[in-house]
Amino acid sequence: MIECVDQRDLSFSWQDGACIIAGFDSLDLHTTCQCGQAFRWIRAGDAGQIEEGVVRGRLLRLEQRGEELVVHPPADSETVSIVTDYFRLRQSHAALEARIAATDPVMSRAVESARGLRLVAQEPWECLVSYIASANNSVAQISRVVENLSRVWGGPVDGSLRRAFPAPGELGCASETDVLACKAGFRSRAICEAATKVADGQLDLDAVTAMDYDSAKQELMLLRGVGEKIADCVLLFSMGKFEAFPVDVWIERAVRHLYFGGERVSHREIRQWAANTFGRLCGYAQEYLFAYARLEIPDKLRNG
Repeated sequence: MIECVDQRDLSFSWQDGACIIAGFDSLDLHTTCQCGQAFRWIRAGDAGQIEEGVVRGRLLRLEQRGEELVVHPPADSETVSIVTDYFRLRQSHAALEARIAATDPVMSRAVESARGLRLVAQEPWECLVSYIASANNSVAQISRVVENLSRVWGGPVDGSLRRAFPAPGELGCASETDVLACKAGFRSRAICEAATKVADGQLDLDAVTAMDYDSAKQELMLLRGVGEKIADCVLLFSMGKFEAFPVDVWIERAVRHLYFGGERVSHREIRQWAANTFGRLCGYAQEYLFAYARLEIPDKLRNG
């Protein structure tokens, strides 16, 4: 949790099997689900108004109606709790956005372009495999790999034909050839090794989550296929290390263009600049910069 961020008092009401959550602030459900940080969300409903995802083995069917979030059936208390925690609904996101926007004019524009974009709290094991699969891959291809792995090895999900993401022991039974058949490509070996290490207890993801940022990052980078960018993504999106600032080619180009006059700058220098500029809000700032670059200035960055 970010220090000194106000907490919201949420209200919950049930109607026709759905739960209506109110009292949160600054949420854009579609932007949050479709921004590329998580890979199991699809648009559903007659008008594409519903975000459907599988989170922690539960089917979530969500619809935003202004300042209310509707959890469509199945909407038992555990599912509603998962939604509340996953989207950090009790956290005053408007307060975070105000702090980030006050940094400089660039961040003010970035926040305004994607207001309501939240960092979701993913499950560390699924997040780790998803980002190992992300190496040199598009969001659509990553989603396909994650869905394929779930379809073959994951358990059933109530109310859906979709499957839960497989536990380490379930995926640990797969051979490299099996994972390769799920379109994971050259990343298959790394996924298999990660599954074996977590299933055997060689890597305790709860223990890694409890470490400080630097120690946790070094621990993750001992895994095959996990460099600084992938480690930072896992730390940010599933372990609450908001000081992480994942740097890929797109973020590198955005930061160079917006802050360094187009001059060449290393990924290490960008991470240090981000730490000095944003502190514990690094991860949030990264998401707004990524969205701003992708939505508002893609033509200026496409060719480097």
